[in-house]
Amino acid sequence: MRTILIVAMLWVLAPPAAASTRSEMVTSCRVFSRDSGTTRQRFTDTQLESFLNEAQGDLAQALRPIRKSHEFELVAGTTYYDLPDDYTHAYRVTRDRQVLKEESMKSLDKKTEWQSVGGLPSHYFVSFASRTKVGFYPFPDTVNSTGTIRLEYVAQVDEMTSDSSEPFNGIDEFQAYDDILVHFCAYMVAVIDGQTDVAGVHLSLYQQGFKAMQDEINQRPSYAPGITPAVR
Repeated sequence: MRTILIVAMLWVLAPPAAASTRSEMVTSCRVFSRDSGTTRQRFTDTQLESFLNEAQGDLAQALRPIRKSHEFELVAGTTYYDLPDDYTHAYRVTRDRQVLKEESMKSLDKKTEWQSVGGLPSHYFVSFASRTKVGFYPFPDTVNSTGTIRLEYVAQVDEMTSDSSEPFNGIDEFQAYDDILVHFCAYMVAVIDGQTDVAGVHLSLYQQGFKAMQDEINQRPSYAPGITPAVR
């Protein structure tokens, strides 16, 4: 019965789908984990903020929600090109709308003197020795083998560094999932505080939210850029 009451309380107090700020999520975490009030606070704002950022980082690594595109022109005689500062990895690369395949350095090294092979690029690669640049094989050796590269990539998620920061880079599409971070924060507080029942409830809600966000990213059933989600 106690668990049922806790679950009911959590859904009543759950934050709306409108974007939450870091400060608002800290407040919600305190309410959810029974760490609110002037005399009962056992965790500092800094500690709770670190839990929120930890959850966002874990979600970003597992689900790769932030995706962007970057375009640049190939230059004859140039193999390597700068990647965007927020780049993590590519998932689609085209040259003048022709899809280029990714090739590993191990595979390239099996080719004879591959670095001196010029021509129309058919593959791209990112070397572990230089993660800030993308290379092309064969490299464009004349103006006839240049063109426009469109790099579609997974971008880094910005850490929430101020009270007004919004999760997931403030992207409207993910506003409905702000509460996942709050439930992770409350879970961590409850575990440390020895509130086993409360921790279990928040872990379950976190896992449900994780799955829902994963489905949204993979299937994108409601994708509509620029439209603010309705409150759940």
